[in-house]
Amino acid sequence: MVLQFGINVIVPIFLCMAVGIVLSKVTSSHSDMYIIGGILIGIVAAFNGAYRSVKGYLKNEESPGQRARRLEEEAKNQSEEKHD
Repeated sequence: MVLQFGINVIVPIFLCMAVGIVLSKVTSSHSDMYIIGGILIGIVAAFNGAYRSVKGYLKNEESPGQRARRLEEEAKNQSEEKHD
């Protein structure tokens, strides 16, 4: 999850910055406004992607450890019911 989170943040920033660099060279502009604009758009896209990837984990109030214990207890109860 951590690696995917990092990718969701880094990739949009670099892609938008690359587009800004290309636009700056194509238009023969000596100002860095396209690059700065690309970086800003990339940051917004990165936060949006990171939020969407983390949103699913935030909805689940049960931690992975709690879920594992609950599943173990359910399996134990089911096996006890089969023996009765």
